[in-house]
Amino acid sequence: MFSKKVLLVGAMAFLLAACEGGDVNVNANDNSVNTDNSVSGGGGSSNPCAQYTDPDTQNTIQGTFDGANCSYDANFVGQNNPLTVDLTIPFISGVHIFTDSLFVGENCVDSTDCGGAPPQAPNSPVTDGSGVPEGTVLTIAAGARLAFTQSSDYLLVNRGSQIIADGSPTAPIIFSSFTDLVSGTVDPEAVAQWGGMVINGNGRTNKCTQAQADAQDCHIVSEGQPSNFGGNNNAESSGILRYVQVKHTGFEVVDGDELNGITFNGVGSGTVVENVQAYSTSDDGLEFFGGAVNVTNFVGLYVNDDSLDYADGYVGTITNALIIHGQNTGNRCIEADNQGSSGDWDAEPRAAATVNNMTCIISAQDGSIRGDSEGPLLRRGAATVLNNSVIIDSYARDILGRSGNECSELNNQPTYAVAETNALTAFASTVNVCENPAQDDGDVPGTIPGFSGFADFADWWLNAPNNTDNVVISEVVPSGNVVVLNGIYTAPAFADEAAAPFTVTPVAVTGGAEDGNGDPIIGAVSASNDWTAGWTFGLRDTSNGGALWFNPATGAAP
Repeated sequence: MFSKKVLLVGAMAFLLAACEGGDVNVNANDNSVNTDNSVSGGGGSSNPCAQYTDPDTQNTIQGTFDGANCSYDANFVGQNNPLTVDLTIPFISGVHIFTDSLFVGENCVDSTDCGGAPPQAPNSPVTDGSGVPEGTVLTIAAGARLAFTQSSDYLLVNRGSQIIADGSPTAPIIFSSFTDLVSGTVDPEAVAQWGGMVINGNGRTNKCTQAQADAQDCHIVSEGQPSNFGGNNNAESSGILRYVQVKHTGFEVVDGDELNGITFNGVGSGTVVENVQAYSTSDDGLEFFGGAVNVTNFVGLYVNDDSLDYADGYVGTITNALIIHGQNTGNRCIEADNQGSSGDWDAEPRAAATVNNMTCIISAQDGSIRGDSEGPLLRRGAATVLNNSVIIDSYARDILGRSGNECSELNNQPTYAVAETNALTAFASTVNVCENPAQDDGDVPGTIPGFSGFADFADWWLNAPNNTDNVVISEVVPSGNVVVLNGIYTAPAFADEAAAPFTVTPVAVTGGAEDGNGDPIIGAVSASNDWTAGWTFGLRDTSNGGALWFNPATGAAP
């Protein structure tokens, strides 16, 4: 079976508990929040909480320490009181509790001040090239945990500012809710406990013309409270996110506008995003509106809507993406649009992402609030290069007894035209293991009207000039005869229904998942080279999230 100005005063020296992220116990019975954060003249060495000097009054503003946790109210930072000086949030064994939103930098709408920082080495300060940081820099120490008390609060990094959240495999940085990190009352799959993270950059978006971008007159309004992004610098840096969990997000912070785990608005390729998890979010896991930021090692677990969603000219690369839908939640592993339903589906630059080494495990549920659990959807003129990936519904069929849903879908004539004639859309060394391998926007399985040279989707998948070495395993093959995954791991070898081996040779991609011998694999992760180990949450039965519905903890197919 398929199976600029102010530094941290100090930090307390506490032992960091070994984690699968999030299982450090912290004063769970004390739900009080002290919101009197203003301290004049400094907090002293007994207070380890973050602090800064108010540039107007020269007073020291510091969080309040209750002996376990640090609390910060709207006088420290908030939606109406954004950080305008650099700040470091230290590691403490407790939790940093925010009773308002955490806005970094002021919203930039003046074209002369919105320039993004150029790319830097991963551990270097993000500067304008002269060694002077631009905007406001929020630095978060490895192992720090940040909790938000109100569902409507979120973390916003404004254009021209940066976030440096550089965790480690044994000390991930966790952004979550008070109900999760402090009171311990959250259900593992609860969503919308707080807003999420929004990063506004200066990268290119096809919602602005090239002339607007060149004139630094591109100011697209972001999701959430009004703020702006966009520019002409797809190499800009908005900072570092490394070994980071973002959990229980997606609150509707304004009417009709739910936030995601992390929203990347025009964020450039100079931004480092490595080893990031979106866990239990109401809307999308990672959403990209333009820009060219690259992501390496992403886990999307129990994302109710789309785990990866990109549009508006996004041209980055996502490498190693382990996506697992909840038993009764999840929409698409990928949703790609060039622009939205009322936009220009042939706008330039075209949304044309590259996704390498994705494992997309769908639960094939139908009718959830966000839609059916399915594989990638390309529509509205979007392009995608998909390499070395597995899209699979066999756990849902074998364990849950469900009929499978489509593993891939292409909609709309501009999308067909790109897929038929343009190498911006190409699938290579990708295994489609679904009862319904493909579907079009006419809800006709297997067909793609408008493809003049191919009989159906499977024909295009296997034989299009830009597609190579793909496999389609449909409902005619009993799933027990084909082992593609062992739990979350790619099986060492595949075999067809006749027990004769067939080969899917991975294409060469930079940073793609490997086995223990350093050889490339199909899919996101191997048991012998498990990049998810230690820092993620909810993948194993030893974590607070419990075992997955198909129980991969044994390391073998269920």
